[in-house]
Amino acid sequence: MASTLNVSLHPGQIAIYNSPARFKCVAAGRRFGKSHYGACVLGIEALRMENDRGYNLTVEHGVYYIAPTFDQAKRVMWPKLRGILGYAADGGFIVKENVNDGWIELISGRRIYIKGADNPDSLRGIGLSFVVLDEYADMKPDVWDLIIRPALADVEGGALFIGTPKGKNHFYKLFMNALEKPRPLLMPADEPNPWEDWEAFHFKSLDNPFLKKAELRSIEAGTESRDIIRQELEASFVSGAGKILKPEWLPIVKGIPQHALGQWIITVDLAGFGTKGNRNDDSVICVTNVSEDGWYVKDMIHGQWDVRETALRIVKTASRYEGCQLGIEKGVLLNGVAPYLEDYMREFNRYIAVQPLSHGNSKKLDRIAWALQGRAQRGLIKLVAGDWNQWFLDQCADLGDPLSHDDGPDALAYVDQLASVSYIDPEDFGEEWAPLDLDSGY
Repeated sequence: MASTLNVSLHPGQIAIYNSPARFKCVAAGRRFGKSHYGACVLGIEALRMENDRGYNLTVEHGVYYIAPTFDQAKRVMWPKLRGILGYAADGGFIVKENVNDGWIELISGRRIYIKGADNPDSLRGIGLSFVVLDEYADMKPDVWDLIIRPALADVEGGALFIGTPKGKNHFYKLFMNALEKPRPLLMPADEPNPWEDWEAFHFKSLDNPFLKKAELRSIEAGTESRDIIRQELEASFVSGAGKILKPEWLPIVKGIPQHALGQWIITVDLAGFGTKGNRNDDSVICVTNVSEDGWYVKDMIHGQWDVRETALRIVKTASRYEGCQLGIEKGVLLNGVAPYLEDYMREFNRYIAVQPLSHGNSKKLDRIAWALQGRAQRGLIKLVAGDWNQWFLDQCADLGDPLSHDDGPDALAYVDQLASVSYIDPEDFGEEWAPLDLDSGY
């Protein structure tokens, strides 16, 4: 009996296959080759008689391919499996098949089952050695949590999640957990982290070397929505929530014109002093130049640092901008970092008054919208080109999504409390018009 299968994979697909992780989560753009790779892996797994965990596999251990619907599963996977595996009579691997019930039996005696997540009851009943969940973002998370995951337990089977993102839903949460491997809070320290068995992969459509780049560029040029391009071709988890701050309102410029130079303002959004690699928010040090020409955001230093490194970064940043104002949100985090700020200021012989900032008992989204939305719509906020730009714009695009981070917009919004420049002349609007806030335009 043949025990190997000759398949053709491009470098991105090979990287996924070579990973020793038991559970693999792949977010990839359209035409990357997700389903082709899934078909290859299904064939390989169904031909095996022993898995990576050392368990003997029998005809009782099924291999599943699951798509959002049964019709979609058959339409996508059936021709791929036939083409890759071939029929035993012709020197291939398929000995039997049942199109109506959706299964293929190989010369190993084991079967690949074609399934749809729209009929959860059809997924129950047998133990599994491997499963591919295609377009997992379009399935209910219960399919994995309640049905498939327990069915893999007998032989410690593996799973491949593949799909193009659909906002920040359960696929996003699974991907981020596989990427960052957060340790469950209540798990005893001597027990292994269950997320160590997982690995996350991200590929754009361009990562498929068999696709012509000119064709993809043509698709991009003909698509008006940047969010669609980011989601479908770049496999970004774009939620498109709220549209409080549209990225197109925030132009990227090469630098600050000499005539526009004004007051340097540094605002800090502290997010705790945890360890790197967890799901905490980032602390952000935002550097902005404010004048009558608008706000030029020079830099956003962000990361997850301990209290000493946080203080050091704040002092070093403030030291580079003569005469700057430095503001940090008041509260327990400011109290925690303040002694270290004083130590480093003495060490650098650079004393900067820290102005405590207040959230004003307002909801965060309201405060951000009040400070930034009006200015951004009128072109009064510009981003100086830097490697932080896309990170910040992604947060702006997702602002309002409960699964998204908003550290950058939050830090920038605090500039409103320190800036003293008005961009509106009330006389232009007549005597009856009176803004509630001159800076934001409300």
